Amino acid sequence: MRKFVMCKKFGLSAVLAANITAVLLLSACGSGSGGGGSKPPVVGGITVYPGSANISENSTAQFTAYSGATVVSPTWNVLSGAGTISSGGLFTAPGSEETDTIQAVSGSNASPPITINVVATQPVAVNPAAIAVPAGATQQFTSATGCASTTWSVVPAGTSNPGTITNGAASCGLYSAPLNPPRSGSVTIIATSGGNNGSATVTILFSNASLNSFANAANPQPYAVAYSGHDRSGFFSVAGSFMADGNGNITGGTEDVIGGSSNGPMSTPIQASTYTVGPDGRTTANITTGLGSGVIWQFVLAANQHALMIEFDKNASGSGTIDQQDAGQFSGAFALGNYALGLSGFDAKGHATGVAGRVFANGNQTFPLGSGILDLNDSGSSSTPTNVTDSQLQGGFTTPDPATGRGTLTLNCPSFDTVLGATTGITGTLSFVYYVIDATHLKVVEADATATLSGDFYTAPPISANMAGTQVFVVAGADKSGNPFGMGGAFVTSGTGVLDLNDQGTLTSPPKGGTNITTATPTLDATTGRINLAMSISASTSFQFAAYLFNYTPPDGLPSTGAVLLEIDSHMAVGNGVAFTQTGASAPQGSFAVNLAGVTLSGGNGAQDIDGQLTTGNSGVLTGTVDINDAANSGNLVSGEPLTSASTIATVGINGRGNPLTLANKFETNTLSYYVIDENTALLLEMDSNRVMTGMLASQF
Repeated sequence: MRKFVMCKKFGLSAVLAANITAVLLLSACGSGSGGGGSKPPVVGGITVYPGSANISENSTAQFTAYSGATVVSPTWNVLSGAGTISSGGLFTAPGSEETDTIQAVSGSNASPPITINVVATQPVAVNPAAIAVPAGATQQFTSATGCASTTWSVVPAGTSNPGTITNGAASCGLYSAPLNPPRSGSVTIIATSGGNNGSATVTILFSNASLNSFANAANPQPYAVAYSGHDRSGFFSVAGSFMADGNGNITGGTEDVIGGSSNGPMSTPIQASTYTVGPDGRTTANITTGLGSGVIWQFVLAANQHALMIEFDKNASGSGTIDQQDAGQFSGAFALGNYALGLSGFDAKGHATGVAGRVFANGNQTFPLGSGILDLNDSGSSSTPTNVTDSQLQGGFTTPDPATGRGTLTLNCPSFDTVLGATTGITGTLSFVYYVIDATHLKVVEADATATLSGDFYTAPPISANMAGTQVFVVAGADKSGNPFGMGGAFVTSGTGVLDLNDQGTLTSPPKGGTNITTATPTLDATTGRINLAMSISASTSFQFAAYLFNYTPPDGLPSTGAVLLEIDSHMAVGNGVAFTQTGASAPQGSFAVNLAGVTLSGGNGAQDIDGQLTTGNSGVLTGTVDINDAANSGNLVSGEPLTSASTIATVGINGRGNPLTLANKFETNTLSYYVIDENTALLLEMDSNRVMTGMLASQF
């Protein structure tokens, strides 16, 4: 078990990626009383699903109240309107068109008021007319015309799986929800009879079934977990694989740990563990490994295939991702072709270190000499940071385990000897463990004592490809004084753009309504695929990065490109990051998983990690819930903290940059810039003097 202590070294982010607080005096109307006592309940801590409803006259809607992931039995109140609601949350609409409001009260907490629009009676009455159904669960719908005369269908939301509904003389109207909520969060049930239609709305909630390795019994799919952070002994990284049964149980797996209190590279089994998925996708997993229990993963499902996560215990603080693995690709790891790699961590003396590069897999388990190149930046290998470009990179890899996708690989080049001191075994060689996510993406963690590097391998385009279009990027690292910095922005290739810089709380931002990147020029070496990205914000200040393009497929299914970045200029000691080609620039709309990782700037630059679920509303309103691992600073773990009404999101400006995005809760306020990649994803950078944090927004489906 790791034990946590404040660490003053800056840990690079592993991810590049609400509740309105108010007091409402309830009237004693409808089916419940005001909440038991003279002190009015506080709006917060109770969430009702569906969050609103449109139903026809005399129909019903079923509401469910949650406190976190737990269903509660509140007192239900009708605040306005002639409808009634039962003690079980079943609302019955009156026989006339109107707008009603209801509220759930449990102890000292209350939900926000829920609006129900009662509209004219439909030709085919469907009951319930509105309901929330957990992912993977079933719900019976009925119509006044009965099974024999009714045909049922479910309308998909975009391309998402809407679930299924039965037809037949004796079994009609039984709806089965998908494992993953659709993009809109709801689906429409249609009942057709005699040429007439009626409808009902189903809100799909995340549930334990959403995290399911056995949904396809013929092809079980484990989940890869990868995260980095700090424990009492310093920086550590973890990569592993586990199986989740869809019923709240992790049935087994394996993980590899480097650094921190592990006293060197270590592999350990993931033993029987448990998890609980809340309706908003926020999930708590209590993990037991061969080292014992006590590790908690807190994560937010963006989909049943992907989550943003933090370690959420007082042993350590860290951030990362969870991704469902494509077991069908385990036998084809590192197929013939090009791969880009990005690694970050620390050298053996505790100096921040970054690597970016490119290799070619020759189909014979080898990365041959003459086809690989890397940039290595060690912030403290000498009196000044060492930036090395090494074109003698080579290596090889083993076939992965067919159950976990785990394999090993080696990388060898002279720089690993001269800069990092890799002299054990074969001189200049670093050893890694990898876990396959799919044919395009692998997670890696170092498996020797030379350094504590971890990161990603991605399939890459031909070496002749250069950056094109608008690029969105975030970089995190250490400045020349060893202080944390974060940088983010967006630019038009070979054009201008916007850049934010937070260097130990000293802030640089573009002028309002204007740009501050005067030029951003990517220069391609067509013989290696290495791109030198030069970015200027004034005549005297410019930044340089080694960039290596990679391929990826975003949630919309359309192939796109990104780039791993390594800062190599004299302004900063070392910085690792990522850039993505922008395919959309509208403000985020809908529900999102969020992650932030970095440090607070008081109390010695202690690590902090945040995850949560956010929903954007009209006029820039943000609602949601966050979890904060602040053990390195306050010693506290903040669980399920609702956002206050001060939380807002600004509309996008030039190149898809938005500022400010404010996440406010009673413990702290994070003021962020965001940079839109597409309608599903945005990168984040904290832009206040309290913290240096980077992260990501990922839409939930």
